[in-house]
Amino acid sequence: MLWALLVSPGPLLNAAATSAAAAAVPVGQSVTANDLEAPHRLRKGIAVGLTLGVGPIGASGYPNDLSKIGDSTFYSASGWMLGNSESVMLMGALTDYLSFGFWYTHESAENRDWRSIGNGGGLRVEVFPLIGFVGALRRLAGFGVLAQFGLGSGFLASKSLDAPRAAGTQSFLATGVLYEWSFGRVLGGHMGAGPTLEYHAIASQAFERHGLLASARLVFYGGP
Repeated sequence: MLWALLVSPGPLLNAAATSAAAAAVPVGQSVTANDLEAPHRLRKGIAVGLTLGVGPIGASGYPNDLSKIGDSTFYSASGWMLGNSESVMLMGALTDYLSFGFWYTHESAENRDWRSIGNGGGLRVEVFPLIGFVGALRRLAGFGVLAQFGLGSGFLASKSLDAPRAAGTQSFLATGVLYEWSFGRVLGGHMGAGPTLEYHAIASQAFERHGLLASARLVFYGGP
């Protein structure tokens, strides 16, 4: 028997791996072979989401005309404005750790003197790096980091001043953090909801726009 294990250690190594994996499960919880091997336990399938946010936004720039870019006569700047955003997402939950897909955002902001609109779309990535935690730290499994990359357009227009309109089409970037709680069972899937904090930026030679937005996020996952 001992000679057989030395010659073919596969069964012994498999048993050791299973024992080590089971040891990572908190005391009082049962585990099966399927649990240890399942790639999806929290997120699976299509992910369709919506975020609604509010926060400070600022915009500045020149008319979208090469002859006027860089000429201070045509420069406009709003200072901080109160803004809001609405975003939709269509992604796939590739693993519990990673969702990837597309997004589209519409933003508007204004103060007493200025009004600005921004729109953008492109690719979105959500990463949940703390899913492997166990015990009391399992509650951190809902913490995530997001990034968005794409193209956007925007403008800044005066409401009461005789100032030139700034506008442009440019890169639209965003990054932020989120937290997600899972709840409910709908159409064979489940819902996820929670807060996000995102920094958005539209930047080009003629026009730029920046915002820090606190949002509420709601997502439907097609899998259990």
